Amino acid sequence: MNTAFSPITIGNLTLPNRFIMGSMHLGVEGETGTAERMAAFYGKRFEGGVSLIVTGGISVNEEGKGSRTFFNIQNPEHAKELKRMNELLEGKGTMCAQLFHAGRYAADRNCVAPSAIRAPINRYVPKALSEEECWRTIEDFGIAAKLAHESGFGAVEIMGSEGYLLNQFFSEVTNKRDDYFGGDTKRRMNLSIEVLRLVKKQLPDGFPVIFRMSGIDLIPGNPSFEEVIQLAKVLRDEKVSALNIGIGWHESRIPTISQLVPRGAWIPIAGRIKEQITDIPIIASNRVNDPVTMQKVFDENRADIISMARPFLADPSIVKKFELGMSNRINTCVACNQACLDHAFQEKSVSCIVNPEAVNELEYRKPKVKDPKKVLVIGTGPAGLEAARASASLGHKVTLVEKASVLGGQFQLASNIPGKSEFKETIRYFSSELPALGVDIRLDTTATLTLLETENPDVTIFASGVKPREFTLKGLENLPSGNYTEYLTGKFQPGKRVAVIGGGGIGVDVAHRLTEDEEPTLSSYDKKYNISSFTNANVQKEKAKRDVAVFRRNGKHGAGLGPTTFWALKQELESVGVEFYHGLTYKEVTPEGLKVELKNGEEFLYPCDSLILCVGQEKETSILEEFQTKHPNKKTIVIGGAKDPRNIDAKRAFLEGLEAAHSIK
Repeated sequence: MNTAFSPITIGNLTLPNRFIMGSMHLGVEGETGTAERMAAFYGKRFEGGVSLIVTGGISVNEEGKGSRTFFNIQNPEHAKELKRMNELLEGKGTMCAQLFHAGRYAADRNCVAPSAIRAPINRYVPKALSEEECWRTIEDFGIAAKLAHESGFGAVEIMGSEGYLLNQFFSEVTNKRDDYFGGDTKRRMNLSIEVLRLVKKQLPDGFPVIFRMSGIDLIPGNPSFEEVIQLAKVLRDEKVSALNIGIGWHESRIPTISQLVPRGAWIPIAGRIKEQITDIPIIASNRVNDPVTMQKVFDENRADIISMARPFLADPSIVKKFELGMSNRINTCVACNQACLDHAFQEKSVSCIVNPEAVNELEYRKPKVKDPKKVLVIGTGPAGLEAARASASLGHKVTLVEKASVLGGQFQLASNIPGKSEFKETIRYFSSELPALGVDIRLDTTATLTLLETENPDVTIFASGVKPREFTLKGLENLPSGNYTEYLTGKFQPGKRVAVIGGGGIGVDVAHRLTEDEEPTLSSYDKKYNISSFTNANVQKEKAKRDVAVFRRNGKHGAGLGPTTFWALKQELESVGVEFYHGLTYKEVTPEGLKVELKNGEEFLYPCDSLILCVGQEKETSILEEFQTKHPNKKTIVIGGAKDPRNIDAKRAFLEGLEAAHSIK
């Protein structure tokens, strides 16, 4: 039997396979009346083959809430909501409550910590807990465990990773105490140990208690690997049911789950811990999103269980599809963070760019239509692909037209950016899923008026996308230039010193490709961030093969890129010498380079031998206008960049595709 699908025991609970869904906030916690919505989301994941799901962090007291979108289990209304959720999920699988305390990460002026040291990502300086308050906090963990059991949870996980309270106590970086809870390695472990002891005491014998501990903090000066193992051994000796190995603090300057991180990058950390902790299950997490990486974890015996969170957003049935050999039909998480982490940190409802039904299951739960329509979709960018998929899944007869020889549109173009090859997985998914749903795909086919009249659909969905905006500048002919489409498709070859005109998301991505044209690997990632040092991980400076500068008239560079990912990309670009200029006016291009005028009136010449134009996009709607003029009464739906090219991104495009399908009457 494949190890991935063999049973394993956590406490007195036997799981039928080696996968759990890890903790992830849905952005609807902390509210009443959301039990049905959460149950619909989690229930679909149970149906998809996972048998244990860890909730987003449930605070053990009021001061431990990360933000207003957190439950406090000691709040009777919140406990009631969680109990209702568990009642709706009864018999489907095991829900595991993550017992949580944010510590100095709590977005509240009353936040607390081991010591009064402000977190770089929080504006509030925390109050240092007194020793008495530490014991009271331990009591709150015990109370929370008891309430979790009474609320119908079948397991609990103690959150001691990602830079939250227990993790803060274990690190000398944030713990400057000299008492029972700090002063040396042994005492810095005491809060975690005492929490585990009391949690276990409040629960029935054998009740599964997982401890999520940090395998590596990725903060300069963080605990050494030897100290991490010391904590792991003590937790094992205290009879914890399993260790879930977390990676990195939220304030770390090392990306841990974005597209810049190669798949499976953190599995070796879990593997090193498993080598020394052999008698309880070790759970590995972070950047595991495909069956090949999953299988490698088990083949190399790096972990006993794999925890995934975002991959279950993208595809609730990822486990079942892996087991049934249907990997080509897995809707793979592309590690973009745009609709999940970005939303969570903005206190919005979480979803997924490639699966906008996620956390919206109740809204889009519809039976197949009784009166199927003939639907023609024009364009196969994200909007068109999702419109075709959703329409077909609702029972409509769908034809999909694409003028290129491959699916993907802007996603296909973006997949040429280093780290964004994950987008190819999305294209692979739709290439398999659409035929399975009966969609008639016609590549190398231009949508003409004749074609539309011949097909005579009941509904035409125009997802014809965008084209690069035209740009003129005095002297542009003096140097070789091309737009981003020409560069990313290989039609334009820039020189060794390049000016990128336009510093939005596309411009920054182009700068990335100009300075690094290969996908990150485990070895290149380790070298770039000095991961092997363990206690001194930092981005390393090096010289890129090209000199690149990114120019923007106004606004911030990277607009449109997600806040939880752009910082890491900009950091990488700066580490290889990319220059950023903004607040300027373009004057002219001379044979020597690009001349601009800065806000202070000073003229500046950037010496370069070529330019790439990333100055925005215009909608491509020529066929739409022609069709509507001749057939004003025909049902048409316009989505994606063809609807509005301003600030268009994949998140909006996929969502509009889904909404278009559900609007067909």
